[in-house]
Parts: sequence; C-alpha cells; structure tokens
Amino acid sequence: MSRLAFSGLIAVLLSLLPGVARAETPAVVGTAGNLIREAQPRADGIRHVDSKAMIAGLTALNANTYVYPMAGDNVHWDDLRREFLPAAAAAGIDVWVLVYSPSQAVCCVSRPYKHDYVTWAREIATASKSHPNLTGWTVDDYGYDLKTFTPAYVKQMTAAAEAVNPSLKFVPTVYYGQFTDAFIAEQIPLLDGVVFPFRDEPHRDTSWTWSLSYQVKQLAKRLPGTDVYLMPYAHPLSHAAQKPTVAYVEAVTRKSLEHVRAGELAGVVQYKLPFLAADAGWTRPPTDNLARTGDGRLSFVVQTKTATEAGMSCGASRQVKLTSGAAKRSVSFWHRDGRGAGHPAGYHVKQLLLNGRVVWQRDVTADGTAWQRVTVDLTAALAGATSATLEWRLYERKGVSDYFVDAGVDDIVATGLQLSDPGVENAAVWTAGLVRKGGPVYCSAQVYHQDYGAELGARLAGLYAAA
Repeated sequence: MSRLAFSGLIAVLLSLLPGVARAETPAVVGTAGNLIREAQPRADGIRHVDSKAMIAGLTALNANTYVYPMAGDNVHWDDLRREFLPAAAAAGIDVWVLVYSPSQAVCCVSRPYKHDYVTWAREIATASKSHPNLTGWTVDDYGYDLKTFTPAYVKQMTAAAEAVNPSLKFVPTVYYGQFTDAFIAEQIPLLDGVVFPFRDEPHRDTSWTWSLSYQVKQLAKRLPGTDVYLMPYAHPLSHAAQKPTVAYVEAVTRKSLEHVRAGELAGVVQYKLPFLAADAGWTRPPTDNLARTGDGRLSFVVQTKTATEAGMSCGASRQVKLTSGAAKRSVSFWHRDGRGAGHPAGYHVKQLLLNGRVVWQRDVTADGTAWQRVTVDLTAALAGATSATLEWRLYERKGVSDYFVDAGVDDIVATGLQLSDPGVENAAVWTAGLVRKGGPVYCSAQVYHQDYGAELGARLAGLYAAA
C-alpha cells in the first residue's frame, strides 16, 4: 500500500469514530510553469523571478497551487526559497517544484542538482521544513525515463525526502498510455499521486475533449487510492496541428472539475497558462486567426505522421428549422484547405450531408488553397419537411499514413433555413454537434482570441473560485 493510500485509510477510519467530523480536502486548482522575471536587473546584474507580479496573477486566477519549474540558471532555486515561497505563503498558495527529466536535457536542465534526483528530493524536503507551503514536487515526463527512475532508485529518492519531511508529496508527470500494468504494479505504490496531462491519447491533439471522461474514469478504476491531478494544455502541445483555444481549455477544465467533485480527480493544474500580461503567450498573433472573416471557423484535421483508414470521418452536425413558406431552401458556405492539384487525390474529401446523405463533396486537391464559395440547393430534398440536419465533415475515402490536412468552413448563409451562429463565432454552439468516427480524424470550432491569456484567465478564475 502506498503512503498516500495508507494515510487516506487512517483518515477514513478516524472519520468513523464518534465525535470525529470528516474534513474534506480542498481540490488543487492551479497552473504550472511560465516563470516571469523582473523587467530590470537588480544590483547583482540578475533579472530575478518577479514573485510579486506572479503572486498577484495567481491570486487573480483564484489558484491555490503553483508548480514552480526549475529551468534555467541557479537563480530560480535561490529565488524560490528566498522570495517566492514566503510570498506564496502570505497569499495562501501552495507550491510544488517541477524538476526536468533526463530525456528533456536538450531543452531543459534543472539546476543546481541537474539529474541527481536523490539530492533534489532531499533538498526540496529541506526547503519544505522552513516553508510549509512547499507541499510537493514532480518530475516532468517521468514516464519517458523509467530506465532512470527504476523502483530501486525511486525508493532512494523518496527515502531521502521522508528522512527530512515525510509529508512532502512526490507526484510525477505520467501520460495516459504510460499507465501500463507493469507501471501500476511497480511504480504507483512508491508515489503520492500523479500529474496526468490530457492530450486525447493516442491521437495527441488539443481540440477534442470527449475522451477525457473515459480516461479519467479508467484511471480512477485502475489507481484506487491514488491522487490524480489532471493537467489541461493551456500552452501549445508539440506535434499538435492547432494551438489550444479558450473554449477548449475552459471545456477541459470544467469537465475535470466535475470529476473532482465526483471524487475521481484530486485537482486540476494547467500546463503553462499565461496568467500575466508579461508572458509571451498572453496574446495570440493575427496569423493564428485562420477564419475567412471574424474570428471563428470549423476545422477538420488529419495530423502529420497519422494513420487513417477508409471510412473514418469527423463532422460538425447542426439541426436546423425550416422557414415556413420559403420558396427556396439552400445553404452556401466558404471552404478552404492547404492542398492543391499537386497533391495526391482520392484520400481526404470535404462533404456536406443533409439528414445523413451526402449532397455535396469536394476532394481537398480539387481547388487551390484560397477560400472557395459553394451554394447547395436543398429545395427539392426538403419538400414537406419542417426540420433537417446539416453536417459538414471531412471523410477518408482511402487511408493515409502521413498526409496532413486542415480543412476550414466559414461564413455559412442559410436560405429558407434557420441556423444560429453561421459565422462560427461561438464554439459552444457547434461543439455539442461534433461527431467523430474512427479516431485520428478530428474536428472543432476554432475561435481566435487575440487576448488569449486575459480571456482564458477570467473564465478559469470563475471555475476555480467555484471549486
């Protein structure tokens, strides 16, 4: 039994004693990364971590936990102990320390102890004795480095921490596919919990949210007694075709907090949420807006190095009402993709379906890469009807192994039909009608927010306050 499970058992037994009330543990709500340095160097010539600004941003977010990354030079470690931890304590914010794994050495090495994780465990525990709000630590991409983090070595790490502060939590970062039976049997008893980054595995995107509940419930079933902290991607995910949108991160967070309330998660910690205006990710460049007009479009994607099979698809479906007495019923829209005549045809096909039947289709190679307008007459097909279902989709006529496409639809005009949000400016209107068949073909309503950090932070602050 893990230390976490044992302590949880003791708490349950105590709660059953007469006169002992059972206290609920507050959910962890916070963010990880995006350290901000002060604008000007101090007398020592160093731009130190801007603890004051960061604490103000975390407080505005209603965060109760911050995961402090040990990246860059030694000043991060010094500033953590001397300035950030006291400031966070005064604001009622707990802190976890993030240390990078050996596989991340090309981009990130944690200093001063680098890849000596036994020393990291001991020194973080030592700092936590002076700063009780330092409550945990994590190793990023832990599951990719199990040759380093063998059970024997992890026992050395946890023993070093326990000798100083037995209450310090070790909660490494583990991806969904890495929770093998062997990992659960060998590693979970040694850990105090896990950080679980959600990326729609095995497809790795930041557009599709429907697999979240299934994965959370599976982990809750397979990891009883283990605290799982879900990590949404507020920062672009490598190898994903699109950056996360405000609507996507809000939806993942909202659903995750429902699982927290159900007892299936212990908390939510964003991955690199830009929570301060000084952060480079606070705004999004105009080039991120791929809509024809306005800020939104429907997007249909097959990513690079992704295998599909014939018949797979993803569609955006909407039920529409028919305008009484209309002599003509039609729908026009603009469509675009990045493929032209120089690419192989017969694989990806853009389609419009009426009541499940294809009424228009176009190969992604049939036109150039500019926006094209099409009008589809539905008058005869809708004779005598009072309602109908329209669906824009990307369909795989043949399977591919590595053939990227991102097809867009925008500026829909319905004649004789009633369709809300035809310009795709409100992602929530379209998200409920997304239908994915087969997995790696996915679709979404992509709505651009120039003030990404401010808009997302405001929405998450409300969710965190309610949590």
